[in-house]
Amino acid sequence: MKVTTQKVSDQVAERLEKLILDGTLPAGAKLVSERDLASDYGVSRPSVRDAIKKLEAQGLVTRKQGDGTFVTKNLNDPFAEPLFELLAKSPDSHYDLLEFRFALEGVTSYYAALRGTSSELDDIRHAFYAIEQLSDSDDLDRVAEAVVKFYLAVADASHNVMLLHLLRGLKGLLIHNVKENLVVFQSHSEIRAQLKVHRTELMEAIVNGEPEQARQANRRHLAYIEKSLLALDEGNNKLQGSVRRLLSGGKG
Repeated sequence: MKVTTQKVSDQVAERLEKLILDGTLPAGAKLVSERDLASDYGVSRPSVRDAIKKLEAQGLVTRKQGDGTFVTKNLNDPFAEPLFELLAKSPDSHYDLLEFRFALEGVTSYYAALRGTSSELDDIRHAFYAIEQLSDSDDLDRVAEAVVKFYLAVADASHNVMLLHLLRGLKGLLIHNVKENLVVFQSHSEIRAQLKVHRTELMEAIVNGEPEQARQANRRHLAYIEKSLLALDEGNNKLQGSVRRLLSGGKG
């Protein structure tokens, strides 16, 4: 669409900002060349160059000599690396993250069922079946990444940029959290089977456009995870309190 307003560079910058905000241009993505941007927007290359300078000054993009312009990689990283390591190592934070997921992912699932486009729902299906294909895999890193990719596909379909960027920013912690759960449940086939049932219910509720059912399916799923962890570690009082809170909330 051609830009016709007077402040051309500002208009181009705003368009690029929107693409970054809604995730069309994710962290680390390479922008097309200045020439292509100028052609796409129907403006001059100097106007595009000024727009990119503005984004660079805001810390939204970085330019690499001879390589191009990229969306800043750490936009989706709310935690500094040392803090991430502390959170990853702390048993308490592992369960705190599950509680956080209980609050956040239920809402995300609700809006995904309410707003997801046919293309986004297809992405959710594909992400779900990618997990299924790894059901017998011992590569827990790959399985954890596939599970988180499913949740991020759900976040994409929610059409809420706050939820989307928050979950993307927590991607590393989510993968760690999911993998830790997989390690604990690896030798418990009955638990893994039930988790598969819950995930299937969640996927079907979303793709069938059933917001409240999707929210409840997600809540049951995460509450069951904590209940199962508690059963395998009954000596931890904090975990008992955590699970009681989730199970109580899951009745609403």
